[in-house]
Amino acid sequence: MVWIAMAVVLGLVGPTSAFTEKTPALVTQADQLLGAPDPSDASLRRAIALYEEAAGLEPNRVDIHLKLADAALTMGGWTTGDRRRWFERGRNAAQRAVTLDKDNPEALFLLAAHLGQIASLEKDLGGLFVPRELERHLSRALAGNPRHARALHMMAMLLLKTPAPLRVFLTGKASDVEKYLIAATEADPNFSEAHLDLAKYYDSQGRVAQARAQAQAVVQMRSPAQTRAWREKHRPAAEALLKKLPAE
Repeated sequence: MVWIAMAVVLGLVGPTSAFTEKTPALVTQADQLLGAPDPSDASLRRAIALYEEAAGLEPNRVDIHLKLADAALTMGGWTTGDRRRWFERGRNAAQRAVTLDKDNPEALFLLAAHLGQIASLEKDLGGLFVPRELERHLSRALAGNPRHARALHMMAMLLLKTPAPLRVFLTGKASDVEKYLIAATEADPNFSEAHLDLAKYYDSQGRVAQARAQAQAVVQMRSPAQTRAWREKHRPAAEALLKKLPAE
């Protein structure tokens, strides 16, 4: 009987151990694909598949769900195909991370980011409730990490772009946009998108010198956090803005 019991235990433990031994290799391979200076779309898709496989083996690993959600957010932003598919996969991963760790700032940000992207694709903020839900997730993320650059940036853009009739349901005000954008650029000086949006905000306010300074910061950036986005989107947009700004 003892030998039978031991055999049962070994039978249960053996496969689980094999799974946990395989997971690090999957995650490492995915990390390496994304760690390239300029990962291709094919690399992104492969990394997401690897993270999904790893998450299936160890579904309670918050870090894997976070990596998956982040990669899916990047993929959704670049693909010319079905963007919603990637955002939905990322949303599911972020939601799982929040379920496992309800106060994790990165998980809360990623959940808000994917929900916001899905709402944007639908060209509908979901009536009265999506902006409020996004603000709630972002506020919780910033409560846990007040220097979370991407959450600060997203909060600014939420307050800036939410239609006026829906702003009454938000705690933040349009006047807080500059504060959040400045905080985002200070939290991550290499965050080119935040500098660009701050430049655009200053331009909309007629603050030419400040708009120029932020646009120049984008153009002159040496180590952008997102190389491809900086090269293909943010730097060209900053150069275009500099050309249209009035001369000093």
